[in-house]
Amino acid sequence: MRDTRVEVASSTPARAVGRWLIKHPRSVGTTAVLTPAVVLVGYQAALITAGAAVLAGASWRVLDAPTFDRFAGRLLRAWWRRWAVYHRQWLRILVACNLTTSDHKGAVLVPRLRRVRSTWVWDTLFIDLAKGQQPEDIGGVLDRIANSFRARSASLRVLGPGRIAVDLQRREPFDEMPIPLAPLAESTAVERLGQVELGRDEYGRDFALDLLKRDLHVLLAGATGAGKGSWLWGLLRSVAPLIRAGVVRVWMIDPKGGMEFGAGRDLFHRFAADDTTGLKVLREYTSVLDARKIVLGNQGVRAATPSAETPLELLICDELAAMTAYTSRDIKGEFETLLSKALTQYRAVGGRIIAATQEPTKDVVPMRGLFPTKIALRVDQASYVDMCLGEGVRDLGAFADKIPDYMPGVAYLKRDGRREALRVRAAYTADDDIAELVELVTSPGTVSPIRRPIGDDATAPARDGWADTDFEDLEDDEPEEIAYFDGDDEDEEIA
Repeated sequence: MRDTRVEVASSTPARAVGRWLIKHPRSVGTTAVLTPAVVLVGYQAALITAGAAVLAGASWRVLDAPTFDRFAGRLLRAWWRRWAVYHRQWLRILVACNLTTSDHKGAVLVPRLRRVRSTWVWDTLFIDLAKGQQPEDIGGVLDRIANSFRARSASLRVLGPGRIAVDLQRREPFDEMPIPLAPLAESTAVERLGQVELGRDEYGRDFALDLLKRDLHVLLAGATGAGKGSWLWGLLRSVAPLIRAGVVRVWMIDPKGGMEFGAGRDLFHRFAADDTTGLKVLREYTSVLDARKIVLGNQGVRAATPSAETPLELLICDELAAMTAYTSRDIKGEFETLLSKALTQYRAVGGRIIAATQEPTKDVVPMRGLFPTKIALRVDQASYVDMCLGEGVRDLGAFADKIPDYMPGVAYLKRDGRREALRVRAAYTADDDIAELVELVTSPGTVSPIRRPIGDDATAPARDGWADTDFEDLEDDEPEEIAYFDGDDEDEEIA
């Protein structure tokens, strides 16, 4: 009997060519640009132009690798690795891993590589499964796939019915990259707050936070042992001269009994070792900045410059969950209200907040959207990455849940206005480094002390050259306004 079924014209040559053109826009676009260029200006001019473009790109790569990788490098690398690495070996590796099936006619069916996304560390392969396959078939041979493509590790994500993504870690830049702890500085310039050095990024550049303009409030999320302590102690080391000079005042809430930051009590303007005292510290913090807000507003000052008179008020909460989740309802409610107020109202008057937590969930950190800078260290669950850094950031390569236990301090940093996260690592701060920090801030040295004992003015030696001064030139009809006497009352209050 003759077969009268109508064949679907989905496999005609014209449709096959059309599908290929749609699926390969970069290759098609490159060909569409180069062909008319060669015809119009000649192949010699086209080669010169292409050479100049390559030279410009190589210079950009050498001079500023991070920006090159962000705007051009990742696209070029993804295109190159798709065709030169993955597509070239695709069929051979799938057959070797037994990832082929067959249809009723005996035709061999294999998963199809749709596209590749590449970052400095990770490659993501977007794959359409073959008929009759399930994600578990790929998951069962992930180690074999990683070894076949010479990757350090591999993980699988299910994107939808018949679609998966395989993430391959190609390199680990922090394996051999030294992260030295920055030496204690002596400069008390306010500009140092714009360059608070902490470590290095994945490109080998020095990494720093900007507490003046960009990193106004910072949320740190990381599991136990992920390295949150090194981040916080490293920040305190970077601003140590300013703490001692009174330009920065640190309000520390360490509700774990002071186990982490008790060694630095003398550094802090206020210190709390439990949830009850922590709430009192936050109350005082908001009261001080509310008063400053009114004073500066009456003076017409729109943004305060950190100084001894208007210091940068840095509030650090080591374990936010102890204040917002695992405490009494009264403390939790008031603390959340005051903290949200501080995050939204104190930028211009010099209020900065850094909070650390193990669980960046909405129940623990209900105000997490108010932190413009978010840092995800090693976390326990994949969902925590997007909870901390923002929706969809993990799909762009921020695999904070894949950071190994033996690499504390490694994290992904996401700033508002940036789509991708930056992989960074903070330098390790040992107990001896903490003791050095405390000694610098609390002992007499090269910068002005925070507190001055009463009587210093009376016992201070006379300055050279005062005996030769003509005091008649300094006479004023209103001697109470002479600047020499300003601040005496403040000195007594500080003492």
